[in-house]
Amino acid sequence: MTLLDTGTDLAPAPLPHAPARRHLRTARRLLPEVAVVAGLGWWATYLTWGTGGREPHVLAVGCVLAALGWLLVRPERVLRRRVLLLGHALSLGAVAVVLTAPTGWAGRDDAAAWVLAAQTGLLLLAWARDDVRRLVLLTALLAAGGAQFAQGWLPWWGAQDPEKLFQGTFYWHNQVGIFLAAAAVLALATLAGGGPLARLGWVVAPLAVTGTLFTTSRGSQLGLLLGAVLLLALAGRSIAPRLRVLGGLGLGWATSWLLTGPPFFDERVAPTAGTAARSESFVDNGVTRVEDWAAAWEVFARWPLTGGGFDGFRAGTVAAEVGERAGATAYAHNGYLQALSDGGLLLALPLLGVLAAVAWAVARALPAAVRRGDLAQVGAAVTLLVLGLHSGMDFDWAYPSLLLMVPLVAALALPPATGAVDPAAAGGHRRTRPWSSRAAALAPAVLLLLAAVAAWGGGLSHNAPLG
Repeated sequence: MTLLDTGTDLAPAPLPHAPARRHLRTARRLLPEVAVVAGLGWWATYLTWGTGGREPHVLAVGCVLAALGWLLVRPERVLRRRVLLLGHALSLGAVAVVLTAPTGWAGRDDAAAWVLAAQTGLLLLAWARDDVRRLVLLTALLAAGGAQFAQGWLPWWGAQDPEKLFQGTFYWHNQVGIFLAAAAVLALATLAGGGPLARLGWVVAPLAVTGTLFTTSRGSQLGLLLGAVLLLALAGRSIAPRLRVLGGLGLGWATSWLLTGPPFFDERVAPTAGTAARSESFVDNGVTRVEDWAAAWEVFARWPLTGGGFDGFRAGTVAAEVGERAGATAYAHNGYLQALSDGGLLLALPLLGVLAAVAWAVARALPAAVRRGDLAQVGAAVTLLVLGLHSGMDFDWAYPSLLLMVPLVAALALPPATGAVDPAAAGGHRRTRPWSSRAAALAPAVLLLLAAVAAWGGGLSHNAPLG
């Protein structure tokens, strides 16, 4: 028998450390997934539960997790330069406002929230490029809605007044209302699509619909209604997805009816009783909002480049002498005008660029998603519209959790290859010099860590003096 006939008997034995190396390589491949999932989990739970991200420390932890995600996912290797520049411009614009606007360092937590939102958008755009990761992202969004209802239900029920405002962990009904309405629209789209998360959609949709009704937030309820109508219109040619959407809405109404009577309350009350009780304030609130929008424009006119500064709207309206609404509120009740009055052109111009680019990309991709029957992407696009419209009538973005919800939903509404260096290859990497590559990865991570320091004390106060 020759040596060649001996098979593997005389082959060299594997090195004893080879399995350890394989395990190490596997761990390295999993680290980016762990970092991003940890960030999503933190957003869905403790950040959202901490007064929508305003409590001390919760936003800072989110910034640290995003910095780790940046270092491990390396979005600068995947995304086009112009995409990166848009996100970085928004982050740097927020930082510039803190450095130059009248309120100065007092609004540092708001700047940190804008930095985190912009960098999270880029991070998710680079990460959520396959079906499994997009399912993980969708799961986080749905779970956040269900958890928010669970967190708000016991205090609301304990008050034993079904007409009382359901405030959740935002401690204000309008913001928890749009949070739940967005979760409801996503859940309805998920159950209509019949995919692997359909059962989760059937669980979350009734709870989120019920919570939206209990908040008595009319803007959120109109957003939910609009979202449901658009889902029915965009559900493709089959009747089955439309029937599922109607079934989810019906189950939500049944759940709200069940929870507003015995055994939970002594007497049965209509689920919309709280909304009906506040119906007389509808016109007055509308007039007040228009006055606040006009006041925001006057504050911007006073400081067109920098704005009055984060947390400076109340003081800014006094300084700008806007009339009866001077000093009356800390918010413009419009996220876009708030950005303009708080940050001037430094913040508003990059924000406009980001929003326009996302809206254009989502609109272009929507017809193909409808033809494919991809109701998760369609539902995310509809949810993004609902969030955007509600932000035009309230101060949603004053809560970091709701501000972060926009890039999370946008990552699902955009096609997986959006912004890639090579659109035909979602995993394509850009060739760069070693020093340039390291700087492109480290700079956003360092910015996020600085944002974490700035956000450590939280942002429960939104009334800063003008410096």
